[in-house]
Amino acid sequence: MDNDNIGSIVAAVALSCIGVFGVLAAPILANTLGASLGLSAGDIGNIVGAEIGGGALASIAAAFWIQRVNWRIAAFVGITAVVTLNLLSGLQSDAGALAALRFAAGFIGQGTAFAVAIGVINASSNPDRIFGFSVAAQVATGVVTLLVLPGLGEQWGVRGILWPLAGLALLVLPTLGWVPARSPKTSHAAGAAQQAATGSSAPALTALLVLLIWCIGLGGMWAFLISVGVAGGLESATAGRAIAISTFIGISGALVASALAGRGGRLLPVSVALLVQMGAIMLLQGDMSFLRFAATAAVFQTFWNFTGPYLMGMVAESDKTGRISVLIPAAQTGGFAIGPWLASRMMTDDSMLAANYVGVGGCLIALLIFLPVVLRLQRSARALA
Repeated sequence: MDNDNIGSIVAAVALSCIGVFGVLAAPILANTLGASLGLSAGDIGNIVGAEIGGGALASIAAAFWIQRVNWRIAAFVGITAVVTLNLLSGLQSDAGALAALRFAAGFIGQGTAFAVAIGVINASSNPDRIFGFSVAAQVATGVVTLLVLPGLGEQWGVRGILWPLAGLALLVLPTLGWVPARSPKTSHAAGAAQQAATGSSAPALTALLVLLIWCIGLGGMWAFLISVGVAGGLESATAGRAIAISTFIGISGALVASALAGRGGRLLPVSVALLVQMGAIMLLQGDMSFLRFAATAAVFQTFWNFTGPYLMGMVAESDKTGRISVLIPAAQTGGFAIGPWLASRMMTDDSMLAANYVGVGGCLIALLIFLPVVLRLQRSARALA
């Protein structure tokens, strides 16, 4: 099958949206688990972290099977797992059982679907263009979920969050006929070329560490963002609408980063963006009006989306072997799993400030590690010029 045909592209984009369900729904699910089931912050962190962590582990495991397994079958398994496990999760109220089910949903379901999506996109002749469609679709899905799911969660509890997502996954099943069996680009020559690559892995691994730590900070804040709004005096549905608006506005950050890529290096734009994120995160506390909450979240998400392309590009640029860049999804989802877990361990019953501290701490530590890495890359580039 031609991986550049419109059907394959549609299938890959749809599967990629399933792959980010755990991250998109994290703040809504976290708030609903507390409001409807009365779970503690620790239990909520375990459940949300288990789901996103399962997706992170799946991205690592996929490196071992992506060229050996029929992609169409793998996609079917992923979709079926998301549907089944979401339905079962909606019937559970025990924290331990929910954590186990959400881990399986992340690992077998979302992670598998996302791996197939990445495989199809990478096998196309113009992956950058299709990745653009994929990110746009994921953000659009995020906006819809933030607008719709908080209200359903208030009315139906956990079922109101997870069952609609099961329905969305089910709608992707008809696209499986467009998924190719496996990549037509796989060749022993390509593998040999990668093995022949030389150079130190330290810069790439350090750049990957920056990405991971930054995502830990983002995850700690993002998972509890609706809860922060509720603590500030907003209704959960209202806080969800505010975040939906900010998410839509935040797309501009990625577009600006794309337009500026290759102009002026990474040092100044990333440093400024991380500092702005720290300021925005610290402002997300206390009593807040709808306008203040939405505007501050919009600043946070805009500079979040601005920073990501630069950090991922730094990993790729410093990776001389081609083996480290494939861990970027694991670093991202792993960070979004560790962040909520870490924030929940620091929380008290009457304060959400731990989420702010984890968010600021992640950005600050990432900045401190980023600075020597980017300066070293700049020196290396000047030496080669």
